[in-house]
Amino acid sequence: MRRTHALRALALAPSILSAPSVVLSQGSPATIRYFSSASDDQLPVLYAQKAGLFQEAGLNLVAERAPSGAAVAQAVVGGAVDIGKGSLSSLIAAHVRGIPFELIAPAAIHREESSINSAIVVAVNSPLHAPLDLQGKVVASTAIGDIGYLGTRAMIDGLGGDSSTMRWVELPTSAVAAAIEQGRIDAGITVEPYMSKDLATGKLRILVDPLNGYRRPILEGAYFAMHDYIAAHRDTVARFVRVLQQAATYTNAHTAETLPLFIAYSGMDAETATKMRHAVIATTFDASDIQPVVDMAAKYKVIPHGFDAREMIAR
Repeated sequence: MRRTHALRALALAPSILSAPSVVLSQGSPATIRYFSSASDDQLPVLYAQKAGLFQEAGLNLVAERAPSGAAVAQAVVGGAVDIGKGSLSSLIAAHVRGIPFELIAPAAIHREESSINSAIVVAVNSPLHAPLDLQGKVVASTAIGDIGYLGTRAMIDGLGGDSSTMRWVELPTSAVAAAIEQGRIDAGITVEPYMSKDLATGKLRILVDPLNGYRRPILEGAYFAMHDYIAAHRDTVARFVRVLQQAATYTNAHTAETLPLFIAYSGMDAETATKMRHAVIATTFDASDIQPVVDMAAKYKVIPHGFDAREMIAR
């Protein structure tokens, strides 16, 4: 059920996202309670904290690391935190079911020209060599209905195959390699940092990028908050978004320089973090980067109906 007052297209987006820099705010800093799991697209937040960008904007960011994306959503809905970062597919599912999340800033974006940071992997000696070979096979995904699942199905159907013949199982990314090696699954969708680490063993190889099923760039994740919080704290949210844009612009161009921040935060070993393929962070919001995922989710019955992606972006 759709709420008329929630998840509308962002009127303040042009002023927030086009601001070239963050201006020092006067008065007491506004506190934001922020929650996210340890993912690669967390780097702009880590850099902004280290560089003092939040403080310069008059913000006191209290950031905590979440054990999972589900924990982030629960904390935001329950009011335990103010802003979270989540996967686009989970936010789409929440929106269509009437939960008044609003997207306030983009996170990782998938573009064909950027190096892939997710893949469908198979055993190095697997007989599977092309996307259509996945028909009738057992394939693992973190969640049935996520962007990798949708992209894979769309890719196979677009090539003239029948994705409904695939048998899907849900597995955490950390378990994909072992499940393939043990013969319990034929292929699995993996993401960084597991992808580079598992490929380095020489036991797996990349079959295809699961996001090739989308015909244009798609947003993979976003920062979000509840409608009522945004309505009551518009200036605070606007400053938070400006800081993110400034930080993302910097970290996209200085990955090697800022990577130690992510290593310290995630606890990942430096060699793995250095070798992994890193996410590109979007610096502007474009609903057309969200719409393909909404459309695919509706097509494959992950959500009961489609909708205009602009509804999700806060106004």
